[in-house]
Amino acid sequence: MYLCHRQNDTVCTQPVFELNTNNQPFLPSELIVEILLRLPARSLLQFRFVCKLWKTLISDPKFANKHLLISIADPSMSHQRLAFSDCSYPLNSLFENPSTRVIPDRFNGLENDQNYLLGSCNGFLCIYDPHPYQCNMIMYNPSIGLKSNSSPKIIPSPDWEMLYEGFGYDHVNDKYRVLAVVEHVDGDSDDEDFGELLTKIYTFGEDSWRTIQDLPYAHPIQKYGKYVSGTLNWVAHRWIFPTQYVIISFDLDKETYRDVLLPPTIRDCNDYMCSPSLCVLNDCLCLCFVNRTHLVVWSMKEYRVVESWTKLINIPRDKLIFLNSIDPYSFIDLLFISENGVVLLKVSSSSQLFLYNLNSGVLDHPFISINHDVFDPQIYRENLISPPW
Repeated sequence: MYLCHRQNDTVCTQPVFELNTNNQPFLPSELIVEILLRLPARSLLQFRFVCKLWKTLISDPKFANKHLLISIADPSMSHQRLAFSDCSYPLNSLFENPSTRVIPDRFNGLENDQNYLLGSCNGFLCIYDPHPYQCNMIMYNPSIGLKSNSSPKIIPSPDWEMLYEGFGYDHVNDKYRVLAVVEHVDGDSDDEDFGELLTKIYTFGEDSWRTIQDLPYAHPIQKYGKYVSGTLNWVAHRWIFPTQYVIISFDLDKETYRDVLLPPTIRDCNDYMCSPSLCVLNDCLCLCFVNRTHLVVWSMKEYRVVESWTKLINIPRDKLIFLNSIDPYSFIDLLFISENGVVLLKVSSSSQLFLYNLNSGVLDHPFISINHDVFDPQIYRENLISPPW
């Protein structure tokens, strides 16, 4: 029995069940594998104890890779969860029963509950420990409780602080990387290095940060870059006249920057009631902003192709009462959109989550307890993968 991830890749060469010689009904081993591949990761972790053959199959890295590919293609929420710094919630429970309190699953193996989430990619979370004696990062798979070794310290001394970060996957070299911009903020303004910015990159599994070319625009709007198609992305001002917004794209393989233009009709900075923001929906980079009448979301169907920008969402402002008090420096964090058109979103200046039904116009709130220190919740996809750190 063979299961192909790439040509000639074999997941398991032994049948899960022997043929039934008593002519009783049975499932062919190939069909059993296909069923298992479509189950949630946490169910598969339990099924490892059914028998030795199932444990061998489910523990096979090629099975884990195939399982992830199938879950990515699954438009339902059965494999996806909403993560905070120390716990996660199943997305389907938040969407299907928003008035019912959902109990979170606490992350195992994380000593510090004051961590920050810097991003998610392929089911992994990048977690930052801000303690002055730590200031390092780990890569964590909450589905199986696996974490990498800690990165070296990113901040050289307490006089520095981290401004912007991004976490993603370099598919060319099969490496996970994090980019961080740090600034020297303390000391005498006459000091030569006061206000100095350094842009650094770290590859998980290595033993040092490298300093690279700085971001072309000094102060992006969002702290955390959004990962899509091997790149990290931020929205920033381009200080030409008239002032315009532009997307900074960083290639994780080539370590180069380039501009990605917004749709021509929305590049001007004058019609925004709050700062524009980036999100990723259905693996497409999206731009979200609020103008005088609507909350609008544009989706780039083909990455870096300006002509592929398509208006995805257009919600009248009077349907979203929480926008009445939004300030110009806040932005909308659009987290997820379901198959049936329900959007999960958050305002950066608030800890409250909102659910909005695009079809019925109903605004709701998922019944979960959120710490007021939440910075950037992340959607991640459960998986069984153990990277070779």
